[in-house]
Amino acid sequence: MRIAFEGVSFSYVDPVCQEKRRKKARRRREAGVIEQPTSLAEHGRPAWGSDPEGTWALCDVTFSLEPGEFLGLAGHTGSGKSTLVQLANGLLRPTFGTVLVDGRDLADKEVAAAVRGKIGLVFQYPENQLFAPTVAEDVAFGPRNLGLPDDTVAHRVREALRSVHLDADEVGERSPFELSGGQQRRVAFAGVLAMEPEALVLDEPIAGLDPVAKEEFLQLIAELHSRGIAIVMVSHNMDDLARLAERIVVLNNGRVFALGTPAEVFAHGDELRNIGLDVPQAQKLACELRECGFDLPRALYDAATLAADLAPQLGGRAESALPGAEAPAPAGAAAGAPPAPDASVAPGDAAGPGADPQEAGRG
Repeated sequence: MRIAFEGVSFSYVDPVCQEKRRKKARRRREAGVIEQPTSLAEHGRPAWGSDPEGTWALCDVTFSLEPGEFLGLAGHTGSGKSTLVQLANGLLRPTFGTVLVDGRDLADKEVAAAVRGKIGLVFQYPENQLFAPTVAEDVAFGPRNLGLPDDTVAHRVREALRSVHLDADEVGERSPFELSGGQQRRVAFAGVLAMEPEALVLDEPIAGLDPVAKEEFLQLIAELHSRGIAIVMVSHNMDDLARLAERIVVLNNGRVFALGTPAEVFAHGDELRNIGLDVPQAQKLACELRECGFDLPRALYDAATLAADLAPQLGGRAESALPGAEAPAPAGAAAGAPPAPDASVAPGDAAGPGADPQEAGRG
């Protein structure tokens, strides 16, 4: 499934009425009418964020999600990310431009209804949308609304729960509100997967999770992608996007600021910081180490690749690690002194002459 945005702009207000209001306000100011400011715009704007009096949530956005692709979506708060994901599912219609799914315009109600089940949308905190008395009924809600036979619905429920690593026999008849927060989110995911989507649009899917649950969910998302499901994932965590995404779209004030591979996007760290974002931590450290003279040739680093490239340079003398520096002699060392004992033997572990071997081995 291919989802294409072609010159998409979106406004939550009527642009014509908005412009009329602005012209009226301008005439009143020219006539000397003093009014109390109605927004923060009179006092200036922050370095990034939405214009309080802005009309457009998205402006001339063009890109595509290719079949089976993992596309990351980043941007500061108010940049238009959540608006974009609702347009991708057909929940919103563009003010201008088109959103095409396999060449069909989502503005057509029949097209939107036909493909909505194939584009699964998962909002932030999806567990807040749980409502049924049992897990099985909640997951079955979507397939049942498609008019599928009961045995097909039951099969989809079991498979969807298995996909999120939950046992239908164990949790199917339990109330979803008795489960842990992480399990509730898995149930919400299962409800979307039960529709058998070809693409998943995830709006901050790991928000609010503890580190262990977060890692489990990222692995789950990667697993779903490995099965051929296309993924659009909104995230503020650049490390996660660098690790999982094949391409990244960066939005700034409703416009496409950058589009490319993680290596291409994160090569512009200063520009990203200027709009309130950053680069992955390992990449930032790699840039700082390059300035110190380390040979780090890769375009994009994560923790594993950075450690692999640093290890040979740190394994020899200190001057090979820090160019121009000299390795200091160990404290207390003297010229011609015998080598120090093996540091791997802890004090008291070495047995002196006549020591009891059993006592020497205790500790």
